[in-house]
Amino acid sequence: MAADAIARQYDVDKNSVNLFCEPGKGSYRPGTIAFVAKKGASIDLDKIRESITATRLSGGTNMSVDYLEITATGEIHMGAKEIVLKMPGQVFVLEKGPKFDKLREAVARGDKVTSVTGQVQGWNGRFPVMLQALAKTSGQNRVPLQVTGFETAKK
Repeated sequence: MAADAIARQYDVDKNSVNLFCEPGKGSYRPGTIAFVAKKGASIDLDKIRESITATRLSGGTNMSVDYLEITATGEIHMGAKEIVLKMPGQVFVLEKGPKFDKLREAVARGDKVTSVTGQVQGWNGRFPVMLQALAKTSGQNRVPLQVTGFETAKK
């Protein structure tokens, strides 16, 4: 259901959407939905939330999300108090995660960071509760992203 909702997005390459479920029996098996943006497009997190909300997942379900991990490209800006990744229409405030300190060191050295991978704050928990909480922050263009990885340009 969530995979179908994501595939309907105008900015998602519908042929890239894949649902990988762990083997086993039962209605709620752990799984991963993987997808990429169309060439030249950027994924709109509010539209994904709206699309999932329009499904039965916004009602009485025990299905949940552990995390939403994204890889984003844009410009890194390091200020006195924060590091942000700026993209058209979106700013990710980079936060402490497994690779945050290494990212900070790379930026301070002047390395060209080409992409950042991280977990989007707020995308965890049971669907109905999570979707309601995310609706309250809809439209905010500054989204916290816990850094789990990054890539730099080859020198």
